[in-house]
Amino acid sequence: MMCMYLPNHAQKLSDLPQKEREAYLIKKAKEIYEEKEWKEFYREFGEPEIQQVRMVMDTPKSINTYSDSKKGDIYYKVIFRYDESKEEMEEDYAAKVIIRDRDGKAVAIELGSTIGVVLRNKQGEVGR
Repeated sequence: MMCMYLPNHAQKLSDLPQKEREAYLIKKAKEIYEEKEWKEFYREFGEPEIQQVRMVMDTPKSINTYSDSKKGDIYYKVIFRYDESKEEMEEDYAAKVIIRDRDGKAVAIELGSTIGVVLRNKQGEVGR
């Protein structure tokens, strides 16, 4: 329960202890992945994996559709795998949820069938 409130008080997710950050990332990613739009794509196979990505250069919104990224910005990818002995997808994952370090918001979901969707809040801003 504490994990839900910590990112609101921390400057960035990377400021949190690793276990708390990972618990938050998995919980947030599951909330997005379990939404009704992705219901038919949902798979739960093994533990989700977390990858940290640091931007190596400034990326304007015209190139990176979900955010203006600056060199050094951090994003987390929470990857949900699927049972490859039972089905086959274009990618080696069922879904990947991308979460910004600076505010803990999910900015995109990529599905293993090569569909990618930018996530927007009710005001149309990227991230929820």
